[in-house]
Amino acid sequence: MSAKKRITRKNKSKPKKVRRSYAEMFIDALRDESGGEQKFVPNATVRDKLGWAKEKYQRVKLQLIDEKKIIPGQGQGGTVCLAKTGTGKAPIVFISYSHADERLKDELIKHLSPLKRLGLIDTWHDRKIPAGEEIDKEISKNIEKAQIILLLVSVDFIASRYCYEIEMDRALEMHAEKEARVIPVILRHCMWQHTPFAKLLAVPTDGKAVKSWGDQDEALANVVNQIKAVVEEIKASQE
Repeated sequence: MSAKKRITRKNKSKPKKVRRSYAEMFIDALRDESGGEQKFVPNATVRDKLGWAKEKYQRVKLQLIDEKKIIPGQGQGGTVCLAKTGTGKAPIVFISYSHADERLKDELIKHLSPLKRLGLIDTWHDRKIPAGEEIDKEISKNIEKAQIILLLVSVDFIASRYCYEIEMDRALEMHAEKEARVIPVILRHCMWQHTPFAKLLAVPTDGKAVKSWGDQDEALANVVNQIKAVVEEIKASQE
């Protein structure tokens, strides 16, 4: 057989199939189950799609979490989500509130945790001020950085000179100048309809105070869902 014929036969050989890594298979399965979106999928769903033993699945999952390619979530059996791939910074959510409403503020922050884990937002409130820093200066600096400002409304918020005359006034100025979006969150019954922010659509739905809901978690989840919609709107406008 001539050298020319040998070369021709060699060129006709089938290319070797590239084998995907376990990590790539995991990501592909998660992407299929989530529709390519950043939403949490039960571990059992992804594991069943892959057809892996629990030990193998857990080993690859921990590797991907360590590489920050996926995010673990809560729920029975646990959940996983694709990590954020964008390079932009998450919008800062500034929380203006009266210390009389600290417990409700902390509960709201817990409900915002999924958005923080997804890299959709970062939150700031005055309890993050480091010891020894000037309080007024830190608050002013951080409200200017915010893309979303939450006013946690109650009778104590309205009665607070600092919340009402300093933080709220600046927030509404930024809203009017389209530098930030202001969202009134009605925590407790009060005459908020007679305030400068009454023209803005308040949350939860219909401005029904969080404390008046039969299920407070349902009320706060309602608030967070509407905040998420605003975050997605802001992101879309920046693309």
